[in-house]
Amino acid sequence: MHRLAFDHFFRDRAHAPVVDGVLDLIRPRGARQVSLELDVDGESLRAGSFGIGEAMLAAEHHAFEDDPVHARNCGDPVRASADARHTLARVDAESASSALRLADVVVRPATSEDLGSLNDVYNEYVVQSHATFDVEPTTMDWRQEWFAHHGHTGRYRVMVAVADGSVIGYASSSRFRLKPAYETSIEVSVYVAGEAVGRGVCSQLYMSLFAALRGEDIHRAYAGIALPNPASVALHERFGFKKVAHFTEQGRKFGRYWDVAWYEKALSPA
Repeated sequence: MHRLAFDHFFRDRAHAPVVDGVLDLIRPRGARQVSLELDVDGESLRAGSFGIGEAMLAAEHHAFEDDPVHARNCGDPVRASADARHTLARVDAESASSALRLADVVVRPATSEDLGSLNDVYNEYVVQSHATFDVEPTTMDWRQEWFAHHGHTGRYRVMVAVADGSVIGYASSSRFRLKPAYETSIEVSVYVAGEAVGRGVCSQLYMSLFAALRGEDIHRAYAGIALPNPASVALHERFGFKKVAHFTEQGRKFGRYWDVAWYEKALSPA
């Protein structure tokens, strides 16, 4: 029986919920051991693997301690000496957590019936995270108006991820700017509910979204990422986005300023 040993190196904290997000990503690849390293000061999130062919990304999302979502997902920090080594978990691959499997998630075009749940997912980030610069929860009137500019064809789409009949996330392509010459550019975004973080749902949503957009008259896709957000950066880079701009202290939320990086993806030949 293969066993998975997780060693967590963390300067300031170590929590098993982070490891939980790794299990589904590596099972059932037959790995004998996986070393998970998290370096806050280096703003990196990486997993080195032994016994499998390629390194596995540890999780889709893991925020820093100054992001309130981190406190909600990971609890109060466990303080440890600098460079301390913590063995967090040793589990059988066959008995790892089954809270959410990718096979249980269906991605499909959004309908008007999804908007309430979709709005709830987004508003969680509004009130708890710097990932969006909205500071007040969006209303259903606003969400319905937003959805009216999207469809099942054309440049502007909304895809939802559904598990057990509930919307757990969404990805969208929207108008980049209002002036007509910008029509061949889109802005994309993706949000998933807290229980779906780190389960690969963001990747599923983006794969479906970009597949749906093939053949449309779109030249460039853009994504703005409020920093720090290493998981979002890694996600977009995996989908072929490249950093093209970095704005310093562009937005103020939670009593501080945040930098924003803009990422670009070519969707048609230049």
